[in-house]
Amino acid sequence: MTHFLDPSIQDALLGFLKEDIGRGDVTTLSVFDEKERNLLTRGILVSESEGRICGIPFAEFLLGYLDSGVKVSWNVSEGGEYGEGAVLGTIECRLESLLAGERLVLNLLKHLSGIASITALYVERAMKVRPAGLRPLRIVETRKTLPGLRFFQKYAVRVGGGHNHRYCLDDGILIKDNHLVAAGGVKNALDRVKKYGPHPLRVELEVDTAEQALEGASEGADILLLDNMSQDLLEKLVPRLRLLKPGILLEVSGGVTLDRIEALARLDIDIISVGALTHSSPDAPLRLDFQR
Repeated sequence: MTHFLDPSIQDALLGFLKEDIGRGDVTTLSVFDEKERNLLTRGILVSESEGRICGIPFAEFLLGYLDSGVKVSWNVSEGGEYGEGAVLGTIECRLESLLAGERLVLNLLKHLSGIASITALYVERAMKVRPAGLRPLRIVETRKTLPGLRFFQKYAVRVGGGHNHRYCLDDGILIKDNHLVAAGGVKNALDRVKKYGPHPLRVELEVDTAEQALEGASEGADILLLDNMSQDLLEKLVPRLRLLKPGILLEVSGGVTLDRIEALARLDIDIISVGALTHSSPDAPLRLDFQR
């Protein structure tokens, strides 16, 4: 177990463990005597479909916390692909420790591997059709993450080959639709953020019409987020924006699905953001089989 985890991540994982175990595993304590609870037990992690593994460092930390003598061996590295029916890894530790940790370890591995797997599909489909000569394209997630899980979900996106958008509100300026309404329009919002915003930060502006996009590019936005626009509108608008301000970064978001990703990837844009990577990814079907 050579992974280093930041203390804040360790605290989060221990919080997950406390939430699940409570005051103790009363079932295990009731069914098995002390000698039986200390018997060496093996758990085999098996996949039920193909995918991409994510969460190994967190699983190892939790198992090591529960049993300092645990032995974990993996047949796939973090971020590695696996096939249906593959044996991904083997865990050997005390019966009591494995029973206490199996649900949390499986929950994390299934959830994070599901995110990494679907992210990899988006990235693969986008890059397969990306025309040569266009600017580099990034597939990113959004802030649509579950409270308490943001670090883990965004980590899984990176493991799947994607990139991260803003982590939280303090690390990027993104003027959204409600900001525009409250500020009185695109120009007012951009004038204010250029006057009062921290100077090292680029300014991103979310727009949902061509008029807003063209105004935002003219008024000094560094990044335009083209939100919920049709493919037809994007195909007409993106070349106009490139002519108006060649260096501007263009992000497309809203209603991005696997069926649509290829058409978007052919556009001369820089970023495609997909909220579904974190809020709607299905869990990877994994199971842990015990052997005595």
